[in-house]
Amino acid sequence: MIAVVALVALVALVALVGCGKKEDGNTGVVNPNKPSPKAASEKLITNPILEKGIRRQLEKPTGELTNADLEKVTGLNLREEQLTEVKGLEKLTQLKGLNLNNNQLTSVKGLEELTQLTELDLADNQLTSVKGLEKLTQLETLYLEGNQLTSVKGLEKLMQLKQLTLNNNPDLTKAQIDELQKALPNCKISSNPKK
Repeated sequence: MIAVVALVALVALVALVGCGKKEDGNTGVVNPNKPSPKAASEKLITNPILEKGIRRQLEKPTGELTNADLEKVTGLNLREEQLTEVKGLEKLTQLKGLNLNNNQLTSVKGLEELTQLTELDLADNQLTSVKGLEKLTQLETLYLEGNQLTSVKGLEKLMQLKQLTLNNNPDLTKAQIDELQKALPNCKISSNPKK
């Protein structure tokens, strides 16, 4: 009889210990509102060049970049940084001024989401198209000189534009520039078309 009572007590003790909370705090129950460790460690800005520029602007050399940090960035200078793409910049929703001069950009894809921009410098890149920029309706200043643009279609929709530079885009024609100037009579357009 004593052996049976001891056996029952031992089984109860093992059951209680086995059901207790684990030392790491993980009870085995998944909380859908708590981000998984993988999600918590995902970086908002994955391009190291962009991250470096953002950190420089924020004067935050280390630590996690948060959405609140990114919302503080209203101006960003990424001149001569060897950039080939701008993926990640779309997260800077309050950006008003952006300098991407003298990089290696072939596309402006992603910039169309930066609808607060008033000044954009894309000079001296390798752009052939401005597709997407027509969505940046707050732009007042746009630098596009020193590219390989073949068309300026869409820029006529930028009614707030006051200054536009198109010099040294050898494939643009005088007719294209004249048509754009008619559409934007209050904009000072600098250009030197060869055709």
